[in-house]
Amino acid sequence: MGNAATASAEVCSTSDVSARQAFEQWESIVADAVVPSSIEPLAKGHWHGRITSTQFDRSSLTLMTSSALRLTRTKRQVEQATGEFLLVNIVVEGANWTEQNGRTADSPAGSIAFFDSARPIESRTTENSSSTIVRAPMTLVLEHAGLIRDELPIATPMPTTGALGVVAGFFRGLAELPSDETDKAANILESEIAGMLSSAVLLATGQSSPAPSDSLYTRQQVLSYLRKRYTDPELTVDEVAHACLVSRRTLYRVCEDIGGPAALVRRMRVEHARRLLRADPTRPLSAIAAASGFATDRHFYRAFREETGLTPGQFRVQLDAGTRGR
Repeated sequence: MGNAATASAEVCSTSDVSARQAFEQWESIVADAVVPSSIEPLAKGHWHGRITSTQFDRSSLTLMTSSALRLTRTKRQVEQATGEFLLVNIVVEGANWTEQNGRTADSPAGSIAFFDSARPIESRTTENSSSTIVRAPMTLVLEHAGLIRDELPIATPMPTTGALGVVAGFFRGLAELPSDETDKAANILESEIAGMLSSAVLLATGQSSPAPSDSLYTRQQVLSYLRKRYTDPELTVDEVAHACLVSRRTLYRVCEDIGGPAALVRRMRVEHARRLLRADPTRPLSAIAAASGFATDRHFYRAFREETGLTPGQFRVQLDAGTRGR
């Protein structure tokens, strides 16, 4: 049975706690949550940091925000380590510069970069920078991805757009789950971490995702992409499959229990149209159809009736009646 433990901490310098004492405490917390390293502030004065970390049996997810700092993982610390991990840094706010293996990753907000805990690291962050950091056993990720260590895209930042954006969104969302939800799904979530990380690595190297076609990853990937694109009337099943790195057959299998990808898009569009009808009772139905992703008014009326049993006009009349009755 998998386990998950979530802990949060906030460290601040005060009149009773010096900046030196504060970031020494922060150094100890980061060592437990991510990897042992040496930390020093990049500015004098007040120090603050906030961290939430979820530890699974083999992997971890950490949300971290702090004052500007320099982090160094020395050769000695590497040699004393008991495990080797792939570290993934998803920058949410601010920026950081991390050097490893002769490369420097200049990582702005909205980027993702990979690092090897078995090699020395030196990193600097801006004030109040915020990151989601994922840690997973190196051998597990490499085996899942079918790569060797030298093929990893170490210290090479990439934007969290497209399919990589789906991966980044998965980890950010997972890291923000309430601890009771994380604990209930520990077995499923931890098994998905290695798959998601190996998919991210392969995407970063320009290869295909190895994720199982029926995995939580694939479902999350498809849903995330559709939520971003469902209002585009030109969206096609082939485009969804291509963007999510799956075949048409896999896409239909993933969506089988919800009626298929076309039915899912239709429901998303109709639900969006219902929100627009509630928000603006005077907006023309043709404008609502276009804003919801329907290519024609006829498609809009047909889909709306199939999903709700009412035409858009009848739905609006019911809304008006409800408003007058209040």
